[in-house]
Amino acid sequence: MMTSSQRLLQPRQCCVVTALFLALLSSPVSGQSRQADAAVEDIVILRSLRLSRVTPTEFCAPSRTGFSAATTEDRYDFKAVATDAASGKVTNATDVRAGTLHACFGPTPDLLVTSFYAEGEVGGVPLVGRGQCRTTKRDFPEAGISLLTCQLDLTGLPSAYAGGQLTTNTISSRATLGANSDPPGYTQPSIATVRLWKKR
Repeated sequence: MMTSSQRLLQPRQCCVVTALFLALLSSPVSGQSRQADAAVEDIVILRSLRLSRVTPTEFCAPSRTGFSAATTEDRYDFKAVATDAASGKVTNATDVRAGTLHACFGPTPDLLVTSFYAEGEVGGVPLVGRGQCRTTKRDFPEAGISLLTCQLDLTGLPSAYAGGQLTTNTISSRATLGANSDPPGYTQPSIATVRLWKKR
């Protein structure tokens, strides 16, 4: 049978254990664990800016791209994207050059889907990508604008990386090159997300 002093100690012991548990959760060791988990991937948000479009050269040969009959060959600059911390809205996507891309595109049996091959670098990290672009809407949100999504599985990365992926939210306007769309007012051609996964 417990004495009155033992009964008083029980809640105190409970509180001490709870406080110790909460302290461990917020300890530097726990914070380091979360930081280590976050460090297994690099995520980069970029705006692509098309610099040129030409009839395909030997760069777009099937032996390199994995598909035949490339129809276009493009070169792009990647621009770093700045956003408002409170709203997430893009505030700048034109100034800082953060990478390059040299790309080939070719038709597929599906008229809405285009084969996509690219080589380039992001922040000094070389990459090779193979994937597709899909047209999702034409003449939307107004005449002269088409909407696309593109995806590349990334290889050719430094040995520290296991792999990566590039995805885009893309528009096509009547102005093929440069930053100014036709009709005006759109950020062309793409806002891209690059995720690079590191080996543990």
